[in-house]
This record gives sequence, C-alpha cells and structure tokens, in this order.
Amino acid sequence: MTSEDRATQSKVGTFILIGLITIAVMVVYFGRLGEGVASYYNLRVEFPNASGLLRGAEVLLAGARIGRVVTSPTMLANMDGVYVNLRVLDNVKIPSASEFVVGSAGLLGDKYVEIRLKPNAKGSKMIEPNTTIQGGSDGGGISGMADSAAELMPKLQAAVENINSIAKKIDTGVLTPEGIKSISETVKNFQTTSAAFVIASGKVDAVVAKVDAVVGKVDKVATQAEGAISSGKEAMDSGKKAADELQHALADIRSLLRDAKQGQGTLGMLLSNREAADNLRTLISNLKRYGILWYRDGEKAKSPAPAR
Repeated sequence: MTSEDRATQSKVGTFILIGLITIAVMVVYFGRLGEGVASYYNLRVEFPNASGLLRGAEVLLAGARIGRVVTSPTMLANMDGVYVNLRVLDNVKIPSASEFVVGSAGLLGDKYVEIRLKPNAKGSKMIEPNTTIQGGSDGGGISGMADSAAELMPKLQAAVENINSIAKKIDTGVLTPEGIKSISETVKNFQTTSAAFVIASGKVDAVVAKVDAVVGKVDKVATQAEGAISSGKEAMDSGKKAADELQHALADIRSLLRDAKQGQGTLGMLLSNREAADNLRTLISNLKRYGILWYRDGEKAKSPAPAR
C-alpha cells in the first residue's frame, strides 16, 4: 500500500469518525439519553386516581416537555389515593397556583402529567424542590368517561322513565278510538274553517277594492272642494275690495253733502246763493236758445236769433 492510499484512507476514517461523534451527540442531546446529562429537581404529587400512568411518562407544561415520571403510582398510607415522583428540569420553575392533571393522548393513548396554570399563577410564588403537592386530579380518558357515564346513568334512567310515562298517558288517554275520532273531527273542522276563511278573504278583497274606489272618489271631491274654496276665497277678496271702494265713494258723497250744507264748493254756492242759481239757470236757457257761437244774454237780446 502506497503512502497516498494510506493518506486517503486516513481522511475517510477521520470523516466517518467525526460523523459518528456528531450523531452520538445529537442522540444524547435530543433523545432520552440527554436527560441524564441535564440537571433536575424532584416533586411528589398525590392523585386520587392515576390509572394508566406509567414510569417514564412525560411531564408537560403548556404542551412543552419539562420532565418525566420517575416512579410508578404508589398507594398512600391512608389509602386515599396514590402518589408519583416527578423529575422536572432545573431551569423550569412551576408557580404554586398550578394544577397537576393526569391526561391522555387519546381515548386509548399513553398517559402523561399535565401542569395547568391557573389565572393567578404568574403572581404566585414558585414551588420549591422536593415539595409534596396534594390535590392532583384525573383529567379524563376512558376511566374518566366511565365515571361520568356512571354519574349520568341515574339521570338518564329517570328521563327514560318520564318518557315512558308520557307515552303511556298518550297511548291510554289520547290514542283511544274516541280520542282518534275527536282528532279526526277537529281536523275536518279545521279544514272547513280554512275553506271558509279563504272565501271570506276573497270577499274582503272585493270590499277593499270598493273601499279603494270610494276613497278615490272622496279624494276627487276633496280636490274639487279645495278648488271651490280657493275660488270662494278669491270672490271674497274681490267683494272686500268692492266694499272698500264703496265705502270710499260714500265717504266722498258725505263730504260733498257736508260741504254743500255749509255753503262750501260749487254745489253749496248754488244751494245757498239765489242769484248765482238764477244766473246759472239763465245761462243754460240762453245756451239752449242761441247756441255757443251766437250766444247773447237773454235779458239784453232785442232781435230774434239768426236762422240756422
């Protein structure tokens, strides 16, 4: 084997060794072997029932794995339940206001311990290592469903008995020949009433149509009445204007008569002065006798009026 072959084989061996070491480190770090390297603290949790919880089960907080169950469930001395020992990562501090529940990954899945934080958990103090926590609970699963079903059975049985009682009353009190006949007559009466209601509805429609026609006529009459009222208002306005003008004329006549009585104006002068009245009478007579062109005073005229 030449020196070049030995160098190539050494490089390949070195590369394979580095790969194996990397794989081993990843297995240790991400697998269960890595848990032995990390630091933990222990907790003891008491449950009334931890059926199905096995050693090595996971401990979860908000869905994250923070530890494992290191012992199988062990009966308490007072026979009130069991306890298990948990191993929790040292860098995870659990608030005292937390609830430890035995959960299940499915109806038939593996059990695990779930830590649920209560609403006031952030303000509570942290659980110290090697603390015993009492009050753990069973979160469900097949056993929890069985217990719930056992509690519901008496209520379900009572409900079934009530249904049977009601069915018996209906069977003996309603579904008798007389009851069935009564129901049949009721249905027939209902059908007759429905038919009468349909006929009455048709009549009501006809009445409504007539009422609509009457309303239309009333609207027309109301429109005509509004026109007549408008015309009457205009006539009243015209009459009021004529009455006002008549009052003004009467006022002028009264003023003229008052002036005549007092001897004022032309009419008053004619009524109060006799000579002026005679002169006016003579003037009118001469105008009629001689005309305007050949006018002469009647008392001074000596010859007859020229022929025309």
